[in-house]
Amino acid sequence: MKIIITTIIALMLTSSLNAGNKTQQAKLASDMRTMLESVVNIQRAGFYNNKEGIKSAAKELIASLDSLITTDASMYLPEDKSNAGKFAKKREKMIRMYAEDLIVAIDAGDFDESLEDYNQILKQCTSCHSRIRQRMWK
Repeated sequence: MKIIITTIIALMLTSSLNAGNKTQQAKLASDMRTMLESVVNIQRAGFYNNKEGIKSAAKELIASLDSLITTDASMYLPEDKSNAGKFAKKREKMIRMYAEDLIVAIDAGDFDESLEDYNQILKQCTSCHSRIRQRMWK
């Protein structure tokens, strides 16, 4: 009887840990979609010289960055990519910095600086994704 109870408890703990991991992955995936949408919206607003649209999309991007810090990448990435979480945290800081600078540049009316900030945001995103998905590119 004790073995059955112990087995049930072990299964419950295992399933709850797995469910927590799935929840974490789902939030990260949702936030990544929001980040992509924000970057596209920055570009779209830039084409139409919509300064408020650029600022709004940059703020949305900043608001969705938290899961890059709170998600433990080692829980779902292969072992050779498990240190990617540290890399993602560094990218989060850089994306946040460039997005905040983008807002300042838009307020100052400095189109060249805002374009450079947008370019740097794209570079940060691409560098992280290319590192994590390196096998897919080969």
